Amino acid sequence: MMPATSAIDPLWVWGEDADQPRLLHSMLRIRDVDAALRFYCDGLGMRVLDRYDIAAGRFSILFLSYAGYRDGPAALELTWNWDRDEDYTHGSGYGHVAIGVPDVAAMWARLPAYGGQQGSPPKAMMPGAPELAFVRDPDGYAIELIQINRASTAG
Repeated sequence: MMPATSAIDPLWVWGEDADQPRLLHSMLRIRDVDAALRFYCDGLGMRVLDRYDIAAGRFSILFLSYAGYRDGPAALELTWNWDRDEDYTHGSGYGHVAIGVPDVAAMWARLPAYGGQQGSPPKAMMPGAPELAFVRDPDGYAIELIQINRASTAG
């Protein structure tokens, strides 16, 4: 059983007695906090766990997840550098962030209303496999949507 949130040391939110490694978070740099939150929270259903505004460094970090720091999947860290005027480049090394969704087709159709740009439409890579699709977030990062509910598949 998890301790009450107030009992967790805020400097040790990821855990303080783990004996196995686990993925904690991935970080993306963003240009517009409101656009990013509209996409990830309103569109994809994540919630903000914490926001830290670091005035001395002129940046903010926001942690988003579908659960808490310790009781769910890895979080997503969004970093906003306050004085950045130009878009970020994604280089040739960035691939994508994968998010499991119950209905890939519905989510792929939904996300343009939240600032997403549709990429590859839903498809199964092999017979019987879950469908997957790609969208881009407001900063152009590729997000892979993977079907996680067999009952929602079209065929």
